[in-house]
This record gives sequence, C-alpha cells and structure tokens, in this order.
Amino acid sequence: MLVALWFAAAVTTVCLEVDGSLSPVICKAPSSRLDARREVCECPTGRRTEAPICTAGEIPPSDNRALNLFRRKAGQDGSLVGDRFQGRPVCVPPPSATSRRP
Repeated sequence: MLVALWFAAAVTTVCLEVDGSLSPVICKAPSSRLDARREVCECPTGRRTEAPICTAGEIPPSDNRALNLFRRKAGQDGSLVGDRFQGRPVCVPPPSATSRRP
C-alpha cells in the first residue's frame, strides 16, 4: 500500500504586474485577534496571485527579468504554487516582524 503525504505549504497573496514584476499588496486584518476570519488582501494594481512562502532555509530566486517573464507566464492561472524557476520554487520571503505594524 502506497501512502502519499501532502503538506500544505503556507501561501500568501502577491500582486503580479503585466510584466511579471511584483507590486505591493494591501491586506486588511480583522480588528480582533479573536476573530477567526482571514486577512482580506487586495491589489491596487496588478493581478491578485497566490504564492508560496519560502520555508526556513529556502531562498527565493533572484529578482530579474528572466524571473519576471517566468512569473508572467506561470501566474496566468492565478497561482505560483508548485512552479519552479531554474530548479528553485517561486516563493516569497516570509513577512518579518519589523514589517508589520503593531
């Protein structure tokens, strides 16, 4: 009997521009920590796309023109989850504690 275990990767929302570059995403969190609803994220420009968060020790690919062209094509389905660029997953760094407002 063959058993496959799938671990759900942490996923976040990114805004993918027409040229494949990333633009800032605006997320609104619930007003209370007790509120179980997820953040609502919007893209003022670009297309809302799901992307995996890099795991510990994983480094995202260098941001360059070749990566932008790859993201442009790979992100057409609304997700970069599972996509690999030059043998590395197309992931985004996890948010740092200093980048979040109190």
